[in-house]
Amino acid sequence: MKKDENTSKVTIWGYGAFGFGANCLGGILGSFLTLYLTDNLLLSSAFIAAMMLVGRISNACMEFLFGLIMDRTHSTKGKARPWIIWTSLGTALPVFMVFNTPAGLGDLGTKLWVIVSYMLHISVFGAAISIAYSTLLVKITSSPNTRVKMTNLSNLLGQVGGLVASSYGIPILMYFGGYQNGYKGMSFIFCTVGFIGMLLTGIICKEEPENVAAMMEEEKKKLEAKKNQLPLKESLGYVFKNKYAFPLLSMYVLYNFAAMLLGSVTVYYMRDVLGHAEYMTQISYAKIIPIILVGAVGLVPMASQKFGKKTALMAGAVALVVGFIVMAFSPTSLPVIMIGNIFLGIGTAFYGALMGASIADVADFVNRKNKVDVSATVSSVAYMGMRIGMALGSVGITVLLELGHYDAEAANAGLGQAASMITMEKVGYIYIPLVCYILLVLISKFMDVDKAILKLEAQK
Repeated sequence: MKKDENTSKVTIWGYGAFGFGANCLGGILGSFLTLYLTDNLLLSSAFIAAMMLVGRISNACMEFLFGLIMDRTHSTKGKARPWIIWTSLGTALPVFMVFNTPAGLGDLGTKLWVIVSYMLHISVFGAAISIAYSTLLVKITSSPNTRVKMTNLSNLLGQVGGLVASSYGIPILMYFGGYQNGYKGMSFIFCTVGFIGMLLTGIICKEEPENVAAMMEEEKKKLEAKKNQLPLKESLGYVFKNKYAFPLLSMYVLYNFAAMLLGSVTVYYMRDVLGHAEYMTQISYAKIIPIILVGAVGLVPMASQKFGKKTALMAGAVALVVGFIVMAFSPTSLPVIMIGNIFLGIGTAFYGALMGASIADVADFVNRKNKVDVSATVSSVAYMGMRIGMALGSVGITVLLELGHYDAEAANAGLGQAASMITMEKVGYIYIPLVCYILLVLISKFMDVDKAILKLEAQK
């Protein structure tokens, strides 16, 4: 693969289009799926929790399987690109299906429709396209600088996509009349945009020709190298015997648990505690604008370079803690909640970026210290933590609904929820994430891995 520093802007933006499209889908799923299932379909919290838990677990398993299949894919269009083209519609369509569950199916029929639609998105097409997208970057260019540009743009456009979905989901839903017609209109718009965004990436981003031409030779080399690969048990031993493994795993579990729970409970909180679901627009802007500004001026790399990654990571976690403390002082005030979300945006910009960089740092440390290459194993441990956190967050919202005795019929009638439910919504929106991020501040104190790498280099 050539070291191409001149990857076209079209390709860079084409790669970023996926982030926007995928997060349009993720935005409506995270913000509205539980609400739709409870209020429109009147499904139990226990059923929703079980479905989401199984979905996240199967997603992790299927991603591993699709990785093996993709390694054995041979096509004139490349290894990863065809999968994005093939699965973009399959990823978006089930999301539309789940928000358009036909009436008259009965309890069993409704549950089967929801399960099949959700699993097709999460465990089949979604798993395939996520692996294809992460693989595509390697196949487009080998330039580290270009890769950073592409991932940064993808993350930025992804934040914008999530903002659009969470901010305008409610207004669009109401524009189409609310209830089932509202969900039909909203899901059609965001699923179409999501499909187009992901498909554009597959169409625009072409893998380097020499990679396609040399696939068979590369495959032979991989098979030969496989003979000398460490057994999985030994690889895991190297990873977990270093002091950074459990902090890294804990970071990913806690961060994604809090993020998933927060995203799911927000629409309930806006409607039931603050009084208007439409407040999601203001809240989303309050959070996303700091993320964009911090990213645009390059504050994260500057802080990391000047103060060290550990200090910058802790600063991000502290900003998140401050945001929730601010909201805890006046949980029913929209201006206070917006101020709190400004701090959340700053903290997310720092912590989200540096948490991702920590994977590479830990892998680098383990590899250098033990003179092995277990980079993929380190990544797998981190991403497993992410899946565990997301699974717990998905279950968490349903547990809160159950404990609070959520009344979907009252919600449909425009009536308020019981005091117990209001309490649970405050717990899910403020206090559980607060505890998680306090723990992240403490865990981040142990992530001085960049300094540890420098010490290893000095010992040579």
